[in-house]
Amino acid sequence: MSDVALTSFLNLSSPLEHLSLSGCKLHGELPTQVFQLPNLKVVDLSENENLTGYLPNTNWSRGLELLHLSNCGFRGSIPASFGNLTQIISVDLSINSLEGQIPDVFGNLRKLTSLSFSSCNLSGPLPITIFNLTRITRLDLSNNHLEGPFPNHVSELQFLEELWLDDNSISGGVPSWLFALPSLPLLNLSYNKLVGPIDQIQKLSSIQIVDLSYNNIGGSIPYSIFDLVNLTKLDLSSNNLSGVIKPDMLSKLTSLSFLDVSSNSLLSLSTSGNDVNYSFPQLRTVKFSGCSVRQFPNFFRTSNLETLDLSNNTISGGISKWEAEGWEGLLRLDLSHNFLTALEQFPGNNLGYLNLHSNLLQGPILSTCSNPQIPIPNLKDFIISENKLTGNVPSSICNWNSLNLLDLSENSLSGTIPDCLGNLIYLETLDLEMNNFIGKIPNSFENSFRLRSLLLNDNQLEGLVPSSLANSTSLELLNLGNNKLRDRFPHWLASLSSLQVLILRFNRFYGSLPHSIASSNFSTLRIIDLSANEFTGTLSTKLLQNFRAMKDIPRE
Repeated sequence: MSDVALTSFLNLSSPLEHLSLSGCKLHGELPTQVFQLPNLKVVDLSENENLTGYLPNTNWSRGLELLHLSNCGFRGSIPASFGNLTQIISVDLSINSLEGQIPDVFGNLRKLTSLSFSSCNLSGPLPITIFNLTRITRLDLSNNHLEGPFPNHVSELQFLEELWLDDNSISGGVPSWLFALPSLPLLNLSYNKLVGPIDQIQKLSSIQIVDLSYNNIGGSIPYSIFDLVNLTKLDLSSNNLSGVIKPDMLSKLTSLSFLDVSSNSLLSLSTSGNDVNYSFPQLRTVKFSGCSVRQFPNFFRTSNLETLDLSNNTISGGISKWEAEGWEGLLRLDLSHNFLTALEQFPGNNLGYLNLHSNLLQGPILSTCSNPQIPIPNLKDFIISENKLTGNVPSSICNWNSLNLLDLSENSLSGTIPDCLGNLIYLETLDLEMNNFIGKIPNSFENSFRLRSLLLNDNQLEGLVPSSLANSTSLELLNLGNNKLRDRFPHWLASLSSLQVLILRFNRFYGSLPHSIASSNFSTLRIIDLSANEFTGTLSTKLLQNFRAMKDIPRE
């Protein structure tokens, strides 16, 4: 219906009760008079991105029960006359270009069950009368610029099932009544400016999901939070919480499957010896990144964890068989940015992601990790950069044939690069930069069609750029700088249509740049560095003209 003239809507007859044209590709400005048809009960014009218009200031159809205009282009403010829609049941104005405050006119909307003003660019204080709606089941005011505190006491909202207030600027404390609403399973107040401490919860409810992340909530976590026995997800990350989380507190949450308290720098975990006596049968994801954890916690050994994030802490020592007990089912483990010195036991055989970046790991650890007698068939991302690893890279590392990312950069590894690395057909990123590798770059990239980033810079590699890289048709970044490579300019690089970054600086490339590459397609190249080599001759201006991507502004 994209060819319908919206002026024809002025001819709609007054007996019309239903107007439903959702997703009909309407475009242009909707006449305000449509909302004033006397018998209109249902207006659903949602999902018409190019439909614009304004809400009427007066004379709404008083019998209106449903108003859905989501994902359109309506402008202006919400008029105070909105409070006259006493028969309204459902309102969805989400994802529009409105402005101004939400008028505090909800006192007479006693039939309203669903209200969404999400992503409307609205500002100003939370309207107090919205918390007096007696039949509301869904309230979504997320992703606006709403300010001010919550009311101290709310006795209504008894049927509220969803409350979305995330991505605003709501300030003040977290009142206990939010956790006492009898029908509410989901509370999302993330990305606001709430402060703490959190009030003690006086009356418990059956709430299942609580997200208070990315606020400024301080103090300790109240014990009463752990009496919300139906919780399945608790996210308190990126706040200013302090104190110690003990296993006897968590043990009450027998249904909890997701716990994230990351980025609370004064929050720590209990590490007493009897912690292992507690069981967490449903717990699958635990994130304690950026806290004050100094040792591996004992009480997670009796759980069935799949994701464990203890990065950015001060854990020292090593990973022994004892420490890794209970990690057999882990799929993701992040221990980066700690002070680990040894890896005696590979933590689990089911891992798909292992991050050990920026620790103090030393010695020939890779031989321990890639023991062919311990198959790790699902490992896709292995990051052990910025440590103190020494020795060679064993060819047994290629037994991890599902690898997407292999990052061994910023260590003191030596010897030659195993030829078999080029045969890892799923590999997308290979980062061996800033080590002490010698010899030639393997010429074994015939099947590396998925390879996007190859970083071999700052080593002592010699010889030629392997011509098999011409098969890496997805390659976007190639950094071979600061080595001892001696070769002519590899003209076949022009065939890599996705190449954006090419760094050959500080090597021994020689000869003139052939004129043929001036007519080649380097149209996607954004960065090229050929400095500190032994090239001779002139640089064709046509070659520079081919660098069209350098002139473009990258899309966000």
